[in-house]
Amino acid sequence: MSKSLIGRLDVLSVFIAWSLLIAFFLALGYGKFFSPPEASASHLVYIFGAFAGAVAVHIALAFFNRCPHCNKCLTVQGVKSPHPASSGDWSKVVWHWFSGSIVCIHCGNRVNTNGL
Repeated sequence: MSKSLIGRLDVLSVFIAWSLLIAFFLALGYGKFFSPPEASASHLVYIFGAFAGAVAVHIALAFFNRCPHCNKCLTVQGVKSPHPASSGDWSKVVWHWFSGSIVCIHCGNRVNTNGL
């Protein structure tokens, strides 16, 4: 697999994980306020399982999605603050990934995401 495809799949897994987490809490709130007490909550288990799967895919792919300049993971920030020359934290990198060019949050160098 090409690094560009791995990067796209990594970013898509982040989008999917956040969407599933939002869907989980919406379903949890809906079930709490509008469902009868004897209603099944198996859909919550399925949504949370899909969320955990998307997070596992992101963690696995993030190790292969590295900056060519500093060799650190592009979508994993850690506890350190991002480089001052970068566009922001990891969420900005994920949102700008498909534009074709991002700035590494670790070293501040521009990375062409189409030609990784």
